Amino acid sequence: MLNLNCKIKVYETKDLQPSGKVYQFTHVKNIAINSSYKNFTDTATITIPKAIVANKLNDTLGIEIARRLPVDLKERSVHEFFKIDYYVEIFLGYNGDSKPAFRGYIREVKGDAPVQIECDDMMYYLKKYKMVARDKAKEVKEEDEKNQIPKNNSKTVNTPIETLKSRLKEINIPFYDATKITIESIGDLVIDRRWNIVQFLKELRNKFDIYSYFRLEKDGDVYKSVLYITNNPCLYKENEINTFLEKYKNIEVKTPLPKALLKRAISLTGIGDVLNFFKKDDTYIGEGRFRFHYNIINDSLKVTEEEVKKVRIRAEEYYVNSNIPIASEIGDPDGALVKKYVFHNNEEELDFEDPIKCKKKIEEIKAKLEVISGLRLAKLKQTGLTGTITTFGEPFMRPLDKISLENSEDSEKAGVFQVEEVQRSYGTSGYRQVITVGRLLKKEK
Repeated sequence: MLNLNCKIKVYETKDLQPSGKVYQFTHVKNIAINSSYKNFTDTATITIPKAIVANKLNDTLGIEIARRLPVDLKERSVHEFFKIDYYVEIFLGYNGDSKPAFRGYIREVKGDAPVQIECDDMMYYLKKYKMVARDKAKEVKEEDEKNQIPKNNSKTVNTPIETLKSRLKEINIPFYDATKITIESIGDLVIDRRWNIVQFLKELRNKFDIYSYFRLEKDGDVYKSVLYITNNPCLYKENEINTFLEKYKNIEVKTPLPKALLKRAISLTGIGDVLNFFKKDDTYIGEGRFRFHYNIINDSLKVTEEEVKKVRIRAEEYYVNSNIPIASEIGDPDGALVKKYVFHNNEEELDFEDPIKCKKKIEEIKAKLEVISGLRLAKLKQTGLTGTITTFGEPFMRPLDKISLENSEDSEKAGVFQVEEVQRSYGTSGYRQVITVGRLLKKEK
């Protein structure tokens, strides 16, 4: 018999930094957690009774809900312990073994009977900081003396990724740079000075399909909320992209794709070690085994094949001495053009005086643009599954983990797939995961 267990820790904060005063709860009505790499922010909703019974003697160490039996217990309002900007940790599991399921901040407290606590993950912290640090002296200078001309709120960012890392340093958030996305000639990006860091990350997604998301990871004995920034969220490997490009590449491009170029294209830029508030000894496995008619309660899975969707993607790159872009398209010739990416190289010039050298350079640029477009196209033309499975709380799954499906009557549903989204629920109806399944990683024989 499996016994459900949950633990919620609520920390009082000062300037969003958790203090030493923490309240602990082990009984709630419901918990709902939604996690996806496609969303910027993972969310959690905690539903709890209006009033709780707490032991006054334990205030400094933590308050735990208990039955109204001891003499020194008294009824207190839940609003005393759940307040906006407080830091929250949620642990869920069975038989005393639990894993960190969510970490973030309280965004909203609503309702009265029962009370609903809405939480955002660590993106909440980044939303509190402007992407462009305020320069009062410059702002005054840019305004007209009679204040008749509004100040200019736009700003041109020449190196977006480097600017982002610099800004994170300014607000004292430690990070590491894994491997640079050197293939991306992102160029200038015009932003609004009033934007916070998350709005800047959204612009990177909209303009260049660069994803940003927090993910709970283990680094030695320490668990951290790690912010990933990547142009390869589906974690395609070199051989996969190479095969894909050979199938859908532009027939005009004769230059073979250099191996080093391909490796850079599918590399990951990680910004990690963000807000290291906690140490735990729990383990995320990173992969789960699920069997139909055993630990899969129900499913709505459908098979999807890459050939079904007819689409094209176009990429263009401009150079400082040319108004005509170098362009490359990849995909189905008769497919709809679903996206166009425009890049600017403000550092190099094309050598038009040497036709042979210029032609070779253009072919190399087109090959590079194919790799950039190929990564985007691969996300649209995935072979795998769509839909969800509903299962129990274990094995504990996160977005981008591997999920092995077995014992299916449909052989197309058997294999190792990638997790796209996890909706986790805990409460009176039990502990469940609704897992959205994505691309095929390995086909079971």
